[in-house]
Amino acid sequence: MGSGRPIVIQAPAWGPSSDYLRLTLAPLLEDFRVITFDPRNVGQSQIVGEDDAQATEKLVDDLEALRAELGLKRFVLIGHSHGGFISMGYAVRHGQYLDALVLLNTTLRHDIGTEEAEIILSALEAEPARCDAVALFRETDGRLGTVQNDLDLAQKMRRLLPAYFYDMEAMRRFSTLARSARPPSSAALARVPKDLEPWVEDGLPGVDVPTLVVTGAHDAATPPPAGRYITDLIPGARLEIFAGSGHHPWIEEPALFRRTLRAFFSRLDIDPGSSD
Repeated sequence: MGSGRPIVIQAPAWGPSSDYLRLTLAPLLEDFRVITFDPRNVGQSQIVGEDDAQATEKLVDDLEALRAELGLKRFVLIGHSHGGFISMGYAVRHGQYLDALVLLNTTLRHDIGTEEAEIILSALEAEPARCDAVALFRETDGRLGTVQNDLDLAQKMRRLLPAYFYDMEAMRRFSTLARSARPPSSAALARVPKDLEPWVEDGLPGVDVPTLVVTGAHDAATPPPAGRYITDLIPGARLEIFAGSGHHPWIEEPALFRRTLRAFFSRLDIDPGSSD
């Protein structure tokens, strides 16, 4: 979408298609050439049946193959949630192609910030409309657990939404914008490794890419300590915690998100109108 300097948005590879990012995040990136794509086994991408098909190394290889196919010499990489973990893996292996890295609400390990996550969940469940979502989040550690099929996955994702948003009106806005998104893939979810691979964390101190880490103060899935931990590992990384957001800051605080991203790009002298 658009023209100018390229930005690639890496979606999670555990089930939801990239549509939610194309429909809600990409429109905020005016004046850039924005590229979104479905990871393997997700949306309209190819079905790959191996048990380890969603291994991070293979997802990183897919992103590099896409870069080569599109002829991108350098680009900005944005990754959300599990997509952020894949993006960190790409920066470790192929950072020479990145002008900048933007990590939205992601983590390196599921055990980082568990105490703060529980505080966030306890505050959220004070609202009756969130009780079912918080109960399911606790039951599955926010990772959905075992699902029977695509429909079951979609239903659980909808049930969990109130635990992923601080602003319920923003959640409804998100649901409206993403209404046309393709169904999630339970086959992809079943192939994602249970534990995030340690080679990504081990490689971050050697990453030489300007990095912005963004998270929400009310995000129980990837709480602020997870963002701080990543920021401490990547040399020169900058952390922004959005005080009125959960897991989707660009939906909950879009004006602040725009300003934050523009300021980050401005400091790097990234002109959206120029294309490499």
